[in-house]
Amino acid sequence: MSNLLTGGDLRAREHHRIEDDARDRGPLHAVTLPNGVEMQVVTVGLELTRQLLTDQRLSKDSAALQREIKRQLVARGSAQENLAGLFGPSMLNSDNPQHARLRALAVKAFNGKAVLRLAPRIEEMSAALVDGLVVGEEVDLVAELAVPMPMHIIGEVLGLPAEDRAHVRVLIETMMSMEPEVSQPASDELGGYFHALLTGNALDPGSLFGVLTTAVDDDGDRLSHDELMAMAFLLVVAGHETSASLIANVVHDALDNGLWQKAAEDPGLVPQLVEETLRHNPPVRSATHRITTEPVEIAGTTVPENTLLLINLGSAGRCPRAHAQADEYRLDRETTGHATFGHGPHFCLGSALARLETETVLRHLTSRFPRTTLSGDGLPGVTHNDIMASLKSLPVVLRR
Repeated sequence: MSNLLTGGDLRAREHHRIEDDARDRGPLHAVTLPNGVEMQVVTVGLELTRQLLTDQRLSKDSAALQREIKRQLVARGSAQENLAGLFGPSMLNSDNPQHARLRALAVKAFNGKAVLRLAPRIEEMSAALVDGLVVGEEVDLVAELAVPMPMHIIGEVLGLPAEDRAHVRVLIETMMSMEPEVSQPASDELGGYFHALLTGNALDPGSLFGVLTTAVDDDGDRLSHDELMAMAFLLVVAGHETSASLIANVVHDALDNGLWQKAAEDPGLVPQLVEETLRHNPPVRSATHRITTEPVEIAGTTVPENTLLLINLGSAGRCPRAHAQADEYRLDRETTGHATFGHGPHFCLGSALARLETETVLRHLTSRFPRTTLSGDGLPGVTHNDIMASLKSLPVVLRR
């Protein structure tokens, strides 16, 4: 049962029960990933989750994470020599002061002003994709809308050539499949692509990738090649994966909970729908990997040094101590507190962009197709890995 916290053949929101039951049983649950790596999944309330996300004893250091993962792989006789590019020395996998240095180089592309400048393009892209959807017949909103819209937006921000984006998406999906025999080759191919892109002469100097290749920090240092590569993996994957999953989850939740027509009649409900999905059915299942630098007590249980941890975010958002009727999807809450975008120094850089993309898409869909319904049994499969909980497909019938 514990391994279902990091994967499993589940559908729709079945993983909620797994996570909430785990939280009720205790704070720590041993899991083994498909590659044989062992770690602990933390399922605690919202308040303690926020504390743990800022605890400096739970390190994000890339070198420490890679060292422990490789140690376990070697101990199990694995022939795997490299880890996925997402374990590289990016701002996601670093502690301060290195984290602050790396984050400062990227933050200007994702702050409030920058996101507002993207709003017209997001409107334009959403409208164009919605215009192309089939009406009155079954259509998969994951393939036709939720994935391509944020992929094109982050591609434009970063400077990813338009003709490459579909293949990059396939590589990312394969890399995150948790099937070692295909995920590692996909990561290696994606790394080769980023190397060629970042060292070539075709980058738009005004794009974020173009800026990062020449950026100098306050101490006069430039990003190393390894740091550039890690930044590329992080920004391309995180820059669209969370938004794509959030869009699909919100559409499914609004339809499944009978709130679609209400949102069509009152567009002001759209932000509330997004926040309630972020709390109740988050696209990010667990915060990315951490490792203990010393023994740490979590809810009365001592975790040894050098333990790999995943902090579950869904069980925290549905914590009954934080919300009344926490397991219900409701729009009349006084607060929609959650930790889906993290907390503290590693709070998600792209949270404003993800919210704007999702709200824009949902407004277009509900206003244009107020009588839309789910197709089939309404329980689409979920592509689970140790971090994300993404719908594999979302079949609906769009109706005006």
